[in-house]
Amino acid sequence: MLNINFWNIVWTVINLLVLYGVFRKFLYQPVMKVIKARENMVKEQFDSAKENKEQAEKMKADYEKRLATARTEADQIIVEARARAEEEHARSVEHTREETEHMLEKAKADIANEQEKAQQTAQAEIAKLALMAARKIIKTGDAYDAGSSK
Repeated sequence: MLNINFWNIVWTVINLLVLYGVFRKFLYQPVMKVIKARENMVKEQFDSAKENKEQAEKMKADYEKRLATARTEADQIIVEARARAEEEHARSVEHTREETEHMLEKAKADIANEQEKAQQTAQAEIAKLALMAARKIIKTGDAYDAGSSK
């Protein structure tokens, strides 16, 4: 049969209380300190990760802003280069047109000078031929007059 002794129960309760105190002092509190330290470490890591994420987002926004600015500047440079090229082309075409007109005017002047020279040469030749013809007529006339007076 089962025997229950009052002092046995009291000593068992006292032993349990002492064991509870010892475990609480040497086991539970150090384990709780480790758990608390671990929680703090995890919390710090999450906070650090959150800060890093915010910094990365700020850097990304800054990068995108710079990229947009660079694209805008590149587009502006291209537009300016095209405008300069068009201006240069227009100046070149205008210069070529002016040169062509100048050459055409010079050619016309040269042609007019050559015509004038040719005309003067022709007039000189005609005058020379007319003078020669006149001399010949005069000689022939003198010879005719001399032959008819005989």
